[in-house]
Amino acid sequence: MKDLHATLKVFSPGYQATEWGFSYNQIVDLQTALAQPYRIAVMPVFYSLANKFDYRPEYMQIPLHEFDLVLFTDIEWHSKKELVAWIETTGVKNWLLHTAGIWLDEPDDPRVIYRPAWSFNFLRWNPPRLDFPLDRPYAFECLLGARREHRDFAMLSMQQSNLLEQGIVTYRDLFVGHWIDQTPERVAKQFGNTTLQYPYVSPHLDPAWEVKENMDNTVSGLVPWEIYNRTWFSVICETLGKDRVFLSAEKMAKCLQARRLFVVFAIQGFLQHYRDWGFETFGDVLDESYDKTPDDIARWHSAFEQVQWLCSQDLPALLQKLKPRLDHNHNRLYEFEQEKTQQLQDFVVDHLK
Repeated sequence: MKDLHATLKVFSPGYQATEWGFSYNQIVDLQTALAQPYRIAVMPVFYSLANKFDYRPEYMQIPLHEFDLVLFTDIEWHSKKELVAWIETTGVKNWLLHTAGIWLDEPDDPRVIYRPAWSFNFLRWNPPRLDFPLDRPYAFECLLGARREHRDFAMLSMQQSNLLEQGIVTYRDLFVGHWIDQTPERVAKQFGNTTLQYPYVSPHLDPAWEVKENMDNTVSGLVPWEIYNRTWFSVICETLGKDRVFLSAEKMAKCLQARRLFVVFAIQGFLQHYRDWGFETFGDVLDESYDKTPDDIARWHSAFEQVQWLCSQDLPALLQKLKPRLDHNHNRLYEFEQEKTQQLQDFVVDHLK
């Protein structure tokens, strides 16, 4: 199967073919693709919808009906129901779909395959490093990104517990895609008269430690090595912090690649997904029962209690104890990427028969 996949030539107007395990030298122009024994096109979803990010009206002129198989790619977290409904508008009959999110209450579909796109694509642009200084002045880093409810909760928790001085914290307004402009009531009432500090950058964050000289919303794809090397663990506020949609974004992948200890603010069961994939979390050190808590506020409270507890520990000794596990997670990330790539390649070949 792998040998056949490597011989295929496909049409892809963008980078989407690489999401399916094709190399760039397998991407050819339209006429060449249609002259192949197996005629395959790789397309982004929603290119015909003006209200979507991937809107490309020129793609509507591509004769997809002439292909034997069309592979559609979604790198966000749309539901299968919405995606399949849109695919049906294209007139394509033989298709497969790659998704980057999992709606946990949706049934499986044999035409749909999952790949954590944001986690794996990040690996292409960020080679690993092995410098792990033993002198780190701050306990943790928490780089919050675009504004979300669970991120407001984490920021307010750090403010109210006076932990900001122990970490490197940013909550910037330079990220697009924010979902809230004010703290939701169910979060605000947890913190009384505490006023959210937003935007916020730790005063002790040296600009030389940033990943770019001019910070913009592209920094989320880069590993903040200089910040990691001055902190002992990470507070991750994932893209999604509530409801029943699982997304494995680059935030977690950074920590796995960089051999980080972490506490996660995310949806219920987020850590269990990673354990199911063969990663090892820290339930023997932390109380990770927060991951099972269905109530969002209670789950985030419990997660923050673990942040507080870690800040009171001998972190250099703890990290030394956890080193074999952190090494395992680093290695597992690359193994998992290879496994998923092979799974995608086999999935395509199986549907050519």
